[in-house]
Amino acid sequence: MHRSSLTSQHLLSIFLSLAAAALLLLVLPCSLAAQKTALHLDGTPADPFLAASGKPVVLIFLRTDCPISNRYAPLLQQISSRYGAKVALWLVYPSRTSSAEKIRQHEHDYGYKLPALRDPQHALVTQAQVQVTPEAAVFDANHRLLYHGRIDDLYQDSGRARPAATTHELDDAIRAALSGKTPPPNAPGVGCYIADLE
Repeated sequence: MHRSSLTSQHLLSIFLSLAAAALLLLVLPCSLAAQKTALHLDGTPADPFLAASGKPVVLIFLRTDCPISNRYAPLLQQISSRYGAKVALWLVYPSRTSSAEKIRQHEHDYGYKLPALRDPQHALVTQAQVQVTPEAAVFDANHRLLYHGRIDDLYQDSGRARPAATTHELDDAIRAALSGKTPPPNAPGVGCYIADLE
């Protein structure tokens, strides 16, 4: 009887350990995902790659208060019109201080018709390897990062712009993603740095 009691206790202990481990495996990925997730403007978790349906994904990182970002609004609208049916194009706002209301107002003020995401925990910033706004990241249909960097070379530095851009890296990268050709080399962006803490 003593031996049977030990066996029952031992089995119960193993069962409880396995149950606890299984529970941890279920909860841990959810909590990690909750810590590093982009958000739709309604606050629900967002995965721009899941919604892409086999298309290349283009992420454009902006700030509502960055003058260089704002100057690119007309060009980004043109790119959206040109490639919107062929790629999944998203505006991404990485600033922790940009509320959904502020982003909606920014989109209205600059005439954006593109879907927007908040990235306050920098999940997409990390994935796209970007450092400033405006900056773009182009992923192929298999979600492989092909290009990250400036939209074009209009700005030589934050205080100096050319009369017109002479290179068009974002456009070239999108065309490369659609054709399978070699994308342009990554080029550092010029603009407002994405702060780790705000």
